[in-house]
Amino acid sequence: MPRKMRTLFYSSDDWNIMETALLRASKKLNRSKDHVHTDRLARRVMIFFDRGLVDPDAIASAAVNQELLISDIAALRSSARPSNS
Repeated sequence: MPRKMRTLFYSSDDWNIMETALLRASKKLNRSKDHVHTDRLARRVMIFFDRGLVDPDAIASAAVNQELLISDIAALRSSARPSNS
C-alpha cells in the first residue's frame, strides 16, 4: 500500500520548524552544518515533520536517535567484514 504523501509545498513556518529541529539535532550530535551526514539528518527531520511531528525538540530527539542507530549499524557492519589481509 503506498504511503500517504504530504503536500509538496512547505510554508515558511514549516521550514522554520524543520531548520530549528535540524540545528538542535546537529548540536546534540556535536556536528557542524558542514558534516558529511547533514543531508541524511535533514531528510530524517523532514520525514518526522511529514509524519506529523511539529515540535522542533521532538523532531530533533527522534532524528538524533535514528542517526545514532544508523551510525551504530554502520560500525557493526564495517567491523563484521572480513579483512582482505
